[in-house]
Amino acid sequence: MARNVPLAGAAAGLVLLIGGVYGMSSLSTMSWGVPVFIIGLFLLITGVIVFTTGLAGGQGASTGVLGRMKDFMGTGNQELIGSGVPSRALITAMRDTGTTVNDQVVVAFDLQVQPSGAAPYPVSHRQILPRLLMGAVLPGRVVQIWTDPANPQRLAIDWSALPAQNT
Repeated sequence: MARNVPLAGAAAGLVLLIGGVYGMSSLSTMSWGVPVFIIGLFLLITGVIVFTTGLAGGQGASTGVLGRMKDFMGTGNQELIGSGVPSRALITAMRDTGTTVNDQVVVAFDLQVQPSGAAPYPVSHRQILPRLLMGAVLPGRVVQIWTDPANPQRLAIDWSALPAQNT
């Protein structure tokens, strides 16, 4: 469904809602004002709900407003752990983003992903760094990651496997 269809429905609902209020303001026009008001209210509420649901949810894991916000905050992609393609990545650089989620720091990582049987490739990634691992996660360490088979740039660092020295 196109995004403008729910907006058009909400706009038509608003027009009918206003017309219904006008119709209910007089005893002579109240007979048509009440049904127009109810239909307008229904269209407006339905259109707004459908539009905001589509805007917030999007069509995939990292689309829509909420999906993009989760990616920015470093809380997205967690569904890849255990279901994606396991791999390892070398941390080449890391920096604080200035964002915290539940009192945990979101860090921007520059990674060199090392898939088995393929050439390494660079990825920039944001993810929450657990406070207990702050001293153990440094550039030069290797972390366990899970990548999306459809989009290898989309990944999640698995903090259940401790970072190791690059050998």
